[in-house]
Amino acid sequence: MKINFRSEWFSIFCFISAVIISLWAYPHLPAMVPSHWNIQGQIDGYMTRLGHTIGVPGMILGIYILFLAIPVFEPRRQNFFRSIGFYQMIRNFMMGFMLLIYMVTTWIGVTGEALAIGKIVPLAVGILFIFIGNYLSQIKSNFFMGIRTPWTLSSDTVWQKTHRLGGYTFVIGGLLFMVAVLFNEPWNFYLPMTGILLAALVPVVYSYISFRQEQQ
Repeated sequence: MKINFRSEWFSIFCFISAVIISLWAYPHLPAMVPSHWNIQGQIDGYMTRLGHTIGVPGMILGIYILFLAIPVFEPRRQNFFRSIGFYQMIRNFMMGFMLLIYMVTTWIGVTGEALAIGKIVPLAVGILFIFIGNYLSQIKSNFFMGIRTPWTLSSDTVWQKTHRLGGYTFVIGGLLFMVAVLFNEPWNFYLPMTGILLAALVPVVYSYISFRQEQQ
């Protein structure tokens, strides 16, 4: 995989933006910055100002380095690089998602405004799920992307069938995340959890059933 500015500019932009935000926000942040919200949208977790301004940009940089390193260790490199476009898009989305959450939490810490982070996060995750669902069937068999079970990794046919189904379950799961913002508790919790189970569990079970059928 060739590393050049064209493929890396967005990730670099996200990290530099996070550093700039940290330098601007540090003098204006309180000693303890909100870091977690419950399903009622109430703050139930804090982190120190230093931890917020150093930890989150550091996490963004760590994720970026991890994404760069993964292809080096991929046993099925040929298949992996045939899906490299999807891999880079997922990386960019993750970097953008981290930057968005950092911007929101920093703004809340600086201004004290009660932004609806309980709606922002589900919407962003829902978009991610729908995005994954639309491209999932295009991923070739590998050890780092996609629905990786012992059965999908053992059969290209099972891999293809499972990822075709997974495309639908991820889209439906993403829609449940997005719809959840219209409801209060407990549905704003139940709907996303249902989306996660649908997206993650159904394809795994199907991959086992499909593999058993192939072996018979």
